[in-house]
Amino acid sequence: MRILIITAAYAPFIHPRAHRWTSIAEQWAAQGNEVQVVTTRRRDCADAELINDVMVHRTGFDSLASRLAHTFGRSPLRGGVGEAVSKPGRMMRWFTALYQSVWKRLALPDDAAFWIQPALRKSLYLLENQHFDAVITVSLPFSGHVVGLRLKRHFSKKNQPVHWRWLADIGDPYSFQADAPGNSNFRKKWKWKLEKHVLQNADVAVVTTAALTKEYARVFGHNVTEKIRVIPPLYRPEPEVKSPFPSGNHALRLAWFGALYAPVRTPDAFLSVLAQLTPWKGRLEVHFFGAVFPEFYERLTQAGIQLHGLRSRAEVQAAMHDADVLLNIGNATSFQLPSKVVDYLATGRPVLNISMTEHDAFADFFRRYATDRQAFFDLHIKDGKVDESAIERLSEWLAASHPSPDAAVLAERLRPFQVSSVAAAYLGCCDIL
Repeated sequence: MRILIITAAYAPFIHPRAHRWTSIAEQWAAQGNEVQVVTTRRRDCADAELINDVMVHRTGFDSLASRLAHTFGRSPLRGGVGEAVSKPGRMMRWFTALYQSVWKRLALPDDAAFWIQPALRKSLYLLENQHFDAVITVSLPFSGHVVGLRLKRHFSKKNQPVHWRWLADIGDPYSFQADAPGNSNFRKKWKWKLEKHVLQNADVAVVTTAALTKEYARVFGHNVTEKIRVIPPLYRPEPEVKSPFPSGNHALRLAWFGALYAPVRTPDAFLSVLAQLTPWKGRLEVHFFGAVFPEFYERLTQAGIQLHGLRSRAEVQAAMHDADVLLNIGNATSFQLPSKVVDYLATGRPVLNISMTEHDAFADFFRRYATDRQAFFDLHIKDGKVDESAIERLSEWLAASHPSPDAAVLAERLRPFQVSSVAAAYLGCCDIL
C-alpha cells in the first residue's frame, strides 16, 4: 500500500503529533507499505531523506517563529531539546506578546499558514507523479487539513479521478476549543465554516475521544459525524536511558510533563493547590518537563518549581518512571485528552489529576483503565477554588503507600494503545487493509 502523510510535526520534532505519526509511519513501513511524509524544514535535517524506510520530504515552515528560528539559528519562543529554561529577557517578552496578540490573531487558518503553499506544491507533485491509496492530513496545526482541501479541489477542477482516500486526523478541534481573548466573531464564524468543510470533504476523520465526536455532533450536526472514527492515544516504549532527575536523596517527587497553553491549560489552579499543601512544605519536590512559554516563567519559578525544559522522549519516560507522583493539569474543555495519558498509565505510578470540568477526559480514562483506582486522585476545581477537606484528603493520599500494579494486568490494559493496534485501526479507516 502507498500512503502519503501530510503533517507539520514529524521526528525529530518533539510534539505529540510528531511522536504519534512517526511511530505509525514506521510501523506501516516495517510491514511492507510504502510511506511518504510531507513535513516542515529543520536546520538539522536534509530536505529529503529516507528514515527507517519512510521517505520524508521537508518543505516550508510551520510558523513565523520557526521561520525566524531557521534564519537566526534558534527559536525566539522556545528552546530546543536539552536546553536549560532561563528567564526570558525584555526583548523575548516583547516579541512573545507581539506574536501572541498580533500575528496569531491575524494568521488564518493559524500561524502555520506559511506552510500551506510549500506543502501543497510538494504534495501535488507526489500525487501527480505517483500512485497513492491514501492521503492523511494531521492537525495540529489545522493548516494541514487546508492542504487536504486544496488537493481535493485541485483534482476536482481538472476532472481527474481521485484514487486515494483522504483521512483527516484531528488532534484538537479547531473552531470551538477554548478561544483566546480578542478573537472576532468573523474569525470564529470563518473557523467554524472551514472545519465543517473539512469534515464534509474528508472521506473519514479520526479523533481520540468519543466525547469529541459528540461535541462535533452538537456543533455541526449528526450527518457530519457519521464519518468520524475514534482511535485512542498511542503508547510506544522508548529505550531505557538515565533519568534526568538530579541524583541523591529527594523528597516526594511530583512531576508534570507537557506544555501549558492559555486559556486551555494554565498552572494557576495547581499553584493555588500547592500553596495550600502547607504540611508538605520542604517535603515536596515539583518538576516540570516541557516547553515553558515566557508568560508562565515567573509564576512557576516563584513557586519553587524545577523547570527541565524539553527533553527527549526516552528521557521523559525515564523521568516518569522515576517520579513518585505524576501530575496532570486538566484542560478547560471536557473533550480533549492529552496523549501522555497512556504514558502515565504505563508507568504504574500514582497520578494526581487537577480537573477543571465536571467530565474531565483524563479522569474518565483513568477510571476506566487504571489497575488501582486508589492510586489515582482527581482533585476537582470549581469556580477556581478547592475546599479545605479536599486538600486534607490529598495530603493523606500523598502520604499513603501505593503498590506497583501487576505486570500482566498492566500489559493487558495497554494492549489497545500499542502502535501495532493503533496503526491497524488507521489502515482500517482508509479501507486499504
